[in-house]
Amino acid sequence: MRFTPLLAEELNNETKESLKVHCKEGHTIGPVTVSDAYLFIKKGLRTYYIAYVDADKIFRRVRRLHANICCGDGDIEVEYLVIQAGDKELMEITLPGKKAAQMLLNEIKEKAPELDTTAPLRTDTEESDGEGA
Repeated sequence: MRFTPLLAEELNNETKESLKVHCKEGHTIGPVTVSDAYLFIKKGLRTYYIAYVDADKIFRRVRRLHANICCGDGDIEVEYLVIQAGDKELMEITLPGKKAAQMLLNEIKEKAPELDTTAPLRTDTEESDGEGA
């Protein structure tokens, strides 16, 4: 497994072994694994990670996408997990659904209660999870 930091930091062998242990002990929901100290995101052959202390904000974003379906038009809600550090969004991860997104955010709140998980105010193209609006 190739670990890639979301923030610039140097990986040594001791850190790689520690990350493997944290990743194996964590709970996986969709492409995201929640451990005691780190959040891991599986994307292709890489596993991205960030320590909770390095992230400023982790929140849930819901976007409505317009879809032309065979029997008419409709909107589809797509759930995302957004990781933010230093006024910049580092990554937006597509989640498998509303229930998975709620479970994931609750688990992150449990592991890192000091972390800000409130969503920013809504815009025309997206909905918040109700915590920041």
